[in-house]
Amino acid sequence: MDRMNTTELAANQFRMTQTRDKLAQERTRDQQTAIRTHEKVGKEVRDAIKRIGGMPPEYLPPAEHIKLVEKRVKKLPPKLKLEKKDAKGLVGHSEEE
Repeated sequence: MDRMNTTELAANQFRMTQTRDKLAQERTRDQQTAIRTHEKVGKEVRDAIKRIGGMPPEYLPPAEHIKLVEKRVKKLPPKLKLEKKDAKGLVGHSEEE
């Protein structure tokens, strides 16, 4: 999942939430029924993606590896430099600073 792009992550999250809700609504308790429900919802999501002209996840190019993103971001110059007085209250800065 760490190489999924935002579209694939969103589709996967939608599939998971819809499956969870369907399992709860139907009060599914046994594992085999849960697996079948999961597969059915996944197929419906894939079919919806195809109907609206989207690309199936297996054809999407993988997102950039996180290690490469980290290297690229570290090389970039800061876009904004905050003065100490302006940084007050931001995450990572205490009141004493």
